[in-house]
Amino acid sequence: MSDDSEPPDVRITVPRDTSDSDDNSYLRSGPRIQTPDYLVVVPVTGTLLDTYTGINVRRFLRTAVALAADNDGRVLLVGMEAVQDESALEPVREYVQSEDPAASDKPKVVEAIEDRQTQLAEMADVAQELDPGVSVTASVRAVSDITSGILSVVNGGNETAVLLLRGTGLDEGWLLNRSTVDTILAEAECDVFVENMGVKSGENTLYVPDIEGHTVASLAESEAETIDSILLPVGAGPHAALAAEAARAVARHANASVTVLHVISPDASAEATGEGEDLLKFADYVLGSDVTTETELKTASDTADVIVQQAKDHDFVSIGAPEQKSRLKKIVYESVQETVSELNEATVLMSRDSDRTARSLYYRWKRGIEAIEDDDNDKN
Repeated sequence: MSDDSEPPDVRITVPRDTSDSDDNSYLRSGPRIQTPDYLVVVPVTGTLLDTYTGINVRRFLRTAVALAADNDGRVLLVGMEAVQDESALEPVREYVQSEDPAASDKPKVVEAIEDRQTQLAEMADVAQELDPGVSVTASVRAVSDITSGILSVVNGGNETAVLLLRGTGLDEGWLLNRSTVDTILAEAECDVFVENMGVKSGENTLYVPDIEGHTVASLAESEAETIDSILLPVGAGPHAALAAEAARAVARHANASVTVLHVISPDASAEATGEGEDLLKFADYVLGSDVTTETELKTASDTADVIVQQAKDHDFVSIGAPEQKSRLKKIVYESVQETVSELNEATVLMSRDSDRTARSLYYRWKRGIEAIEDDDNDKN
């Protein structure tokens, strides 16, 4: 970043010093971000920006913008800048509080954060281009632990969602420790979306900004593949409604069609078959009339195999997370999540609903009320 360039409109946040008794919980640089009714938080790690991940950042931003647009919300990009330990945060605090932040004698950690500011500013610009109607803001957060840093951002808001990306170090655990993705899924008090993109995500997938001339591919020049068809496998789990909402958001943004799929066993009873048909109708209702949908009730002994085969014919898969004790846990996390990833074709978006059954009950209540109103209108 040249000396005469305009500073990016990206704030810096630092966790509170636990040994300090001051009232301020965060130190900030740049404008404060007002929390909207629905906020999609997108953690951005150095792995995503600095190494060859094969991930199209524009494609990833498109999912975040779609989720926000469908909920009349906003997107917050949070650059997670990891430091060695708590003591390394002190120079950042001093920098944020400094009356002369443009001073030349900056610690290396501050220089790294300023580079992140530049990166996040460019990402915010691209996200804003994807949908000018969605507000996009960004911040860089210096943390000693990325997992704790993400949780501190997303916990505390009633209408907040977080979008995590696999393949950027967040899904790697050490020894018996859980990965960041697993921990967020287990402990976050908000809706959680986990995206796993395939190779069809677009050209110029690597984004390394023009810092010291090491540009490999510009984010602004990247192109993401279009999404024409979405597969929505549905079951009786508590996260099915959120997965349907996610499919609806992406379908509306990409003008794509959605295939709703439910699989029953060959020896399914008439009651189970009827429940499967109800699930398809329920998902179709959540998707709404402005999304082109097709419903399929398949009979097979291996649910995962049917989903994998169907995924080959679609660009995007939206699926609900299973309950910990559900038999679907192995199917989704192992058979589907890993096998679909190995296909290297469709993007898989997994949704974990913080409300669990509340969202499904709301839609069912709403359907019932509308059915009563329609019946009354027919009688009149």
